[in-house]
Amino acid sequence: MSNSTSPAGWYQDPTGQGDARYWNGASWTESVDRGGATVNVPIDPSQALVPPLAGTQVSIPSPASGNQSVNVTSNRRSPVGAIIGGVFVVLAIVAILVIVSNNDSSDDTPTTSEPATDAPADGDSTDAPADGG
Repeated sequence: MSNSTSPAGWYQDPTGQGDARYWNGASWTESVDRGGATVNVPIDPSQALVPPLAGTQVSIPSPASGNQSVNVTSNRRSPVGAIIGGVFVVLAIVAILVIVSNNDSSDDTPTTSEPATDAPADGDSTDAPADGG
């Protein structure tokens, strides 16, 4: 296995994990090109020292150094998404408060008091039969 026959550069990715992988002249690096974006994808150590096949070199801008690549797989979230999410949370809280306050006020509905028709107003009963006389 002679590594001197394969100069440093981008070659078709022998692992199939990207469109191309960077060969630094001695071994494969983690730098993989996927649709024009360079990402870090580890390579199986048993394949790291197998040189690229002749005629598989591709034209992709080389990274700043043979062992370095740009990691574009970070999980940072967009501040715009955080702002939109915050607005939805505030709107949900306001909606819940409006619903709760409407439910509370419906329980306090005023009751109408009607005069009782069964009981006499002054204590005399005109409908009661007279006692003895």
